[in-house]
Amino acid sequence: MGFTAEDLARASLVRILPRSRYRLAAQNDSRFASFAANTSRIAYRQQGGTPAFLLFAGPGQDPRAAAIAAAAWAEANWRPNAIQRRVRPGVVAVHVAPAQQHAAAGLIAGAAVPAAVWTVDSDGGAVNAAGRPPGSPSAGAIKEAAKSLARGVPAPTLGELDLAERGVMQLRTTGMPRALGGIAGILLLLFALRYGLGGLFSLWVLPALVAGGDLSGSRLAVIVGLLANLLVLVGIVVGVAVYFNLAGLAYRLPGFSSPMQRTRNLTWAGYIGAMVALAIVIDGVVPAMQRSTIAGGTNTAQYQHVTATFADDGSETYVLNGGDLTVDLSGWPPTEWTGVVFKTSNPSVLSLDAAPAGQKPVARFGAHQDGAARVDAASSDGRYTFQLQVNVFSG
Repeated sequence: MGFTAEDLARASLVRILPRSRYRLAAQNDSRFASFAANTSRIAYRQQGGTPAFLLFAGPGQDPRAAAIAAAAWAEANWRPNAIQRRVRPGVVAVHVAPAQQHAAAGLIAGAAVPAAVWTVDSDGGAVNAAGRPPGSPSAGAIKEAAKSLARGVPAPTLGELDLAERGVMQLRTTGMPRALGGIAGILLLLFALRYGLGGLFSLWVLPALVAGGDLSGSRLAVIVGLLANLLVLVGIVVGVAVYFNLAGLAYRLPGFSSPMQRTRNLTWAGYIGAMVALAIVIDGVVPAMQRSTIAGGTNTAQYQHVTATFADDGSETYVLNGGDLTVDLSGWPPTEWTGVVFKTSNPSVLSLDAAPAGQKPVARFGAHQDGAARVDAASSDGRYTFQLQVNVFSG
């Protein structure tokens, strides 16, 4: 047994109302008298740059006439103003009837604003959502509702529909506080730039490391760092989705969507605190774990005098505080040896004590305090470069 236009309206609107900020209109609303007779349910959205009508019509009703009349009303009433400089209204009329009774689907030529008819087979649930006027709701919501009804799932009650609409009314109170919004926006940008690629790398490497089974020593520190990077990536994605309200997430995620401002403030503050804590783990705790693991080893003498070659480019090494690091780039072609320049990013931690004195590009650095520094080198023509991350620790 088929479903009715009212069934489909309820089943789809409980999804559409809270996500797309549509509201319901009474069938006896005098404003919409010109097309109410050809509809069984009217929903509309009048705020923003793309106000829209969503009409549901059943057998014996003319969805094209309803859409044309609604388009005329929209063109006359939804116009630009001092606040909204550009307005692009749209109308969608959903015709729910047996397939043989359907009106022609698609955009309607000659309508005052873009308007379209979507058809739904009330027996089998097939949907033809041809044409997408401005402000159109998700065709997926219509299709999901039609499939559900076709399987025999009961339509939502009027109470459920009323609850969905009250959720729309509540949206106006669930915005992010302005001060926290600015902080969260800056935080998201900084974290995306600083940790985004690290999170993607962790997503690729972490499963293989965990599968290795060895969770001791420096390997555990690496896994903790990768896991923290991955959590930061998840936090960035969730934060961006909530901040820009993608798919209505800001109005559906617990805490962020609370009608209580205090709860929303605490949720955002907790989110910011969690992201900062993860950054501390990545930049402070994990390096400390790595230094502690090395310092706690049975033989730290190997880090007193450390040598790195061109093969160590892009890698990381450790040097004992008070020790030295020799960087030997004689593996480069001899034609590139002359004029090689060595630099250190943090001279207080690692100083350049001896630049190349002879023909070979060999430099010596001294480790003076715990911390991190970077060694950079480049040939005179810039064709060859070298970079090494150096961690200085106390034995």
